[in-house]
Parts: sequence; C-alpha cells; structure tokens
Amino acid sequence: MVTRQNTEYTRESMDWVSEFQRETGIEVTIEDPETISGEMFATHHEIIQYPCVCVLREDDSKIVQKWAGKLPQFEEVTYTLRDA
Repeated sequence: MVTRQNTEYTRESMDWVSEFQRETGIEVTIEDPETISGEMFATHHEIIQYPCVCVLREDDSKIVQKWAGKLPQFEEVTYTLRDA
C-alpha cells in the first residue's frame, strides 16, 4: 500500500491494512511517498493517487492490479493474489 501519513485517509488506510492482515494472514508493505524509498516506488509504478493498494508479481515486482484513491474489498485483493 502506498499512503501518506497524517492525512484524512491515513486512519482508514491503517485500519484496512490491520484488518486485511488479520483476516488473511498476508503481510502488507506500506510505502509513504513522502520518503525517498516511497517516492521512488510511487514514481516507478506511476502512482499519483493515494491511498493505493498494489498487487505485485513475485518474480519481477511488476504491478498485476492496483486500486488508487479507494480501498478495495479484501476479496478483490485475495482473488488477484491467486493469479500473481
């Protein structure tokens, strides 16, 4: 997930991550575009809207699916993860 800290959607994003990890057991990496690594990640993957949930392929880290500006349903993400 790419999300900024101290915004109107930060709490919702962090709650989403916690609940997703609790329900699925899948770890979510959080990138903040205000940091150097987060900015590089967002720029490389052309992410300009936050929060953004991305599913990356394991072999080459290319985006399989992304949801920008809204948080997806858990089922959408887990379904996409099966194909990643």
